[in-house]
Amino acid sequence: MKTICLFTILLTLASCGGDRGVTPSQAYIRMNVAGKSFSTDGMVTIGTSLTDGKYNLSIIGTDKTFEGEVSTFSLIFSTTTEITTGSYTIAALSGGASITPVNGKTYLQGSGPFTVQITETQGSGTARKFKGSFSGQLKGPTAGDAIAITEGEFSSL
Repeated sequence: MKTICLFTILLTLASCGGDRGVTPSQAYIRMNVAGKSFSTDGMVTIGTSLTDGKYNLSIIGTDKTFEGEVSTFSLIFSTTTEITTGSYTIAALSGGASITPVNGKTYLQGSGPFTVQITETQGSGTARKFKGSFSGQLKGPTAGDAIAITEGEFSSL
């Protein structure tokens, strides 16, 4: 009984110690790729840059175990205005999306729309952080070969 009481007291003291032991939020990318779950495992880059008067957003992440392969998703686009909350259609902007490999193949954004919805931003400049969602269709290497990206979400907050 004394051991249980001592453990309870130590646990209570440890949980009341302010910010010690609290880990910051970690960037992630999650989505369904042709109905299969893709989730990054620590290999994520979500950031912005300004080059030649264009604002660029990069969302890149790796799932080391997606369907038995190390697969990487990337979504990059540029605009002439600062990237903030709102909806962006990649087909109408400079940029694209891809995932490789999926069943040994690379899938790229085709002529169909790929939509990114940014729901929250924090900070400014290259330190700006983003949260949002995305979806669209990617084309494979042969005619008629396509996969749907659904329920995509990302965050660097």
